[in-house]
Order: sequence, then structure tokens, then C-alpha cells
Amino acid sequence: MIKFNENKNIYLYSENVDMRMGMPKIQLMVAMNFSKMEIRHSVFIFCSKDKKQIRLYYEDDYGCWLLQNRLHDGNFKRPKVLNNIKITKNQLIGLCKGLEMIESEKNRCNEYEYF
Repeated sequence: MIKFNENKNIYLYSENVDMRMGMPKIQLMVAMNFSKMEIRHSVFIFCSKDKKQIRLYYEDDYGCWLLQNRLHDGNFKRPKVLNNIKITKNQLIGLCKGLEMIESEKNRCNEYEYF
């Protein structure tokens, strides 16, 4: 069972991803940027090109999870950034519901942590 309370970090991948990718390719993408210790109990979010689907990759002590969420109406609203970003749990909840993550220009650097 995924316990979002125990997550260390939540990362939003900045580029669009082909949703036909399976677990091995997503694991490879994550492993190229993070160590095994950083991956454990962190959530990685990938968005489709049409922004109607997101995938969440999560790894715990027992195995890996790949979850998919698809909106019937509208699309996922994510911030326009050039780099991958770290988001909060509240922003993850809003993103999964299709809500827009709003960033202010003044707090842009403080609100998101880039990696």
C-alpha cells in the first residue's frame, strides 16, 4: 500500500512522456537521475503529451508501483518549467484531481525546488 505520508520527495518530470512506456523504461529514466536511496519512498510523476494522463512511479521496501490516472474531461494542469521540479503533497493531490498548480513570479524560486 502506498503511504504518501512517508514519502521523502515528490518530483514532477518536466517533459512529456509516451504513456506506452512500461515499468522498465520508467525505472531507467528515474535511475539515470537519482541514487537508490533517493528513489526509495519518493514519488515521480510523468505526464502524457496530451496532458490527459499522468503516471506515478513509487518504490518502497517491498517493490515498485506504477499508477496511472486519466481525466475524462479537461487535462492535467502543470507548471511550465524547463527542469524537473520538486512539489509538495498538496500540489500532488491537486494535480491528481486536475487542479492547476499556481506559482507566483515573486515566490517562484522558493515554491519549487529544481533538480
